[in-house]
Amino acid sequence: MIALGIDCSTKLTNVGLSQDGVVLQEVNLELGRQQSAKLPVLIEQVLNESGVRFADLDLIAAACGPGYYTGIRTGVAYAAALAESLKLKIVPISTMELFVYDLRNTGVPLAPVLKARRGSFYGAVYSSNGDELSAAVEPLFCKPAQFTEILSKYKDALLVGSDAELYPELLELPNERVKRLSGYGGQAALMGEKYSNRAVLPRFVRGMYLREPDIGPTTD
Repeated sequence: MIALGIDCSTKLTNVGLSQDGVVLQEVNLELGRQQSAKLPVLIEQVLNESGVRFADLDLIAAACGPGYYTGIRTGVAYAAALAESLKLKIVPISTMELFVYDLRNTGVPLAPVLKARRGSFYGAVYSSNGDELSAAVEPLFCKPAQFTEILSKYKDALLVGSDAELYPELLELPNERVKRLSGYGGQAALMGEKYSNRAVLPRFVRGMYLREPDIGPTTD
């Protein structure tokens, strides 16, 4: 199976390709406002460098949030259009799970943190057993105090994400931290393979936002 992974929902734009559980190629770049224009170029680059054609793809995995509004829309819309043209299905994947997917062999709870607005952030807690992740606390839009209370039950959890340093309440926690701005494109592709049984037709893919949009232009 060959899977293409697309994640535009965080600080970086992540594209990856995997085959039968092995990452073939990935690109993780900060593109800012050029994301929409350069995403197709990155995808072609990843395919060309792997010697894979669009016709060789078996499925597309798309990160659907929660995360940056504009990025979610960009990634989901492009993935859906590409899947439609290739007559493929899409595996919707959680941005928060993707954020920690490469750490699934740690054997400790993983708590990804991704900046939102209004003094809040997106958080979750995943249990890791060395091979798979399971959501102990589903992704939520929360205030620092709420998440601190949640983490009091997971004292050995790794706080994952550089955004955790933006919230003094989280800095006071004894939990170890892993700095990063996003997940990885290759891991998105691997999640597509892992969860291929969740694949749906492109028209059924929706973004997961968890909160109402702000009025007017934002940078998340």
